[in-house]
Amino acid sequence: MKKWICLMAVLAFVACSTLTPEEKEARRVAIAKKVATALADRHYQIDVDMMYPLRAPGRNVGGTYSLEVRGDTLISYLPYFGRSYQVPYGGRPKGLNFTEIIQRYTTAKDDRDQTIVTIEVTNEEDTYQYRLSILDNGNSSIDVQSNQHDPITFTGMMAVDE
Repeated sequence: MKKWICLMAVLAFVACSTLTPEEKEARRVAIAKKVATALADRHYQIDVDMMYPLRAPGRNVGGTYSLEVRGDTLISYLPYFGRSYQVPYGGRPKGLNFTEIIQRYTTAKDDRDQTIVTIEVTNEEDTYQYRLSILDNGNSSIDVQSNQHDPITFTGMMAVDE
């Protein structure tokens, strides 16, 4: 038992070792390059950790919610909490859980050097506009506007292999 505790202590110490400033900068540059490549290829996933409904306080999001872009396809698997102005026939709305072809996709850099991606999709329930604000380190914000629902914002991190 003592050997196990000693081994765990050594592993914890090694895991907490600090990086030199050069190593930190190299890591930051490598992540920024991966984020830029994923955006240019239009093949990326943002894993969501928080949601901010219009009429309620922010909430932690448990589970594996995400937004994924695969070329010309948007895969939206996001929770929705808010007011819906029209419920589809049958009473079971999809909300923000769907896979659709992207109708419009634009990217731009803003004055704070973050990439702004605007995506528009339509399904049988509604038309959606997703506005993604993505920093070089992968931190992301997703604002979702639609015709039939209150707006909602999500925050998360772009999944990049380190």
